[in-house]
Amino acid sequence: MRDNELIKAKERAIYAVYKRGLEEGRFSSFRTAGEWVRRQPAPRFFIDSRTASLLLGKIRSKEFLMRLHPSSRRMILCLDERYARYLREHPKCALSRERVMEFLVEEPAPEFYITAESARKIIRKAIRKVREKWDY
Repeated sequence: MRDNELIKAKERAIYAVYKRGLEEGRFSSFRTAGEWVRRQPAPRFFIDSRTASLLLGKIRSKEFLMRLHPSSRRMILCLDERYARYLREHPKCALSRERVMEFLVEEPAPEFYITAESARKIIRKAIRKVREKWDY
């Protein structure tokens, strides 16, 4: 999936989770909504398989990723665990790391790996788009 498609898919998924939480009364304010949304399971890892493969290679070679946001670092470490498990389960795997990552990034993720503020910004943007489509 291309970066722009990934961004739009992530925004749609976050807004869908927000709407579900709103309907279920899972948060008391918009401020707490961002925190709640970001901690919900995501339908996939919103990262390109090539990028994930490159970052995983850096982590596996013990290269410290200074510029990587803590949320992104958690995501890559989660993918690293899944990659290691995949290799244990498929000891004769001849696929490249990037090819394996193509499968792994499509799996459901335990969270969205963003900050609460980022979640709120995405939700605000989606709400504006919905309101713009209303006919008054």
